[in-house]
Amino acid sequence: MAGKQIATAKLPNYPKLKVKFPSSVPAGIQLVESQHKLSFEAGDNIEVLCQDSGMRGCWFRCKILRVSEKRLKVQYDDILDCDAPEKLKEWIPSYRVANPDKLGTRCTGRLTVRPRPLEDTTTLYFDL
Repeated sequence: MAGKQIATAKLPNYPKLKVKFPSSVPAGIQLVESQHKLSFEAGDNIEVLCQDSGMRGCWFRCKILRVSEKRLKVQYDDILDCDAPEKLKEWIPSYRVANPDKLGTRCTGRLTVRPRPLEDTTTLYFDL
């Protein structure tokens, strides 16, 4: 056949990994330690887990503007408000357990709000 080429590659031979899962318990990662309610204050930088169907599983960076008994008013760092020329602000639950994923690969009982990890400002240099 003119104009068509097929690329082939020889893959290395790796030993097979065998894993046994008990049939009575669904496979997945489960938390061993109990979840404790986190306390946040206005001005804290946090991340919020999206539960919307189109972006489920994405963590978004934001800053807490106000704290009430059950909710946090946040302003997202990277999401613009479609009705205003500023970053999106909204009230979110301060303590909510994330919906489980269909495959059971994520930790059950994880919260939708977490402290933002510290940024690594280490400069690395590599010699070539």
